[in-house]
Amino acid sequence: MLGEKILRLRKASGMSQEELAGQLTVSRQAISKWELGESMPDTENVVQLSKIFCVSTDYLLHDEYKDDADIPAVKTNTENLLSAHKTKTKLTAYFLIGFGLLPLLLWAIYEMTVTRIPVEITPYQHLDVIEVYNPLAIVVSLFGTLLLVGIVMLLHVHGVFGKKVR
Repeated sequence: MLGEKILRLRKASGMSQEELAGQLTVSRQAISKWELGESMPDTENVVQLSKIFCVSTDYLLHDEYKDDADIPAVKTNTENLLSAHKTKTKLTAYFLIGFGLLPLLLWAIYEMTVTRIPVEITPYQHLDVIEVYNPLAIVVSLFGTLLLVGIVMLLHVHGVFGKKVR
């Protein structure tokens, strides 16, 4: 299995046996024997191979590991990182939802409490139409967008849109 891994890593790196042998200061025949499983590299060469191919020595030496992700410590760390990412995403979503709801709530309270004075317009009055952008409406729209983004993030974390985030 080690030989197959060396062969696969060497080819994936675009190296010839001669190039790899030069980096390890061994013969090309030694590389060939390792790849064919006729001999094994010594400890120093295994360490050098792990550095050259950016893989762990555990991956190289354990036949049951198909890649570095199969190593128990790597699996645990990956799961911890994914869990932390999910937690941060949820907190961000809750913040956005809360931040988006606050102005909407304030706007609703304002709308319920403001006294409106009706204005009568006679058919004979001429009114120029002036477009006025209500700053409150703009703020509510912006915060409403934050609210929607937060909700979409939460739905994504919980797998509503397909694959659930681990």
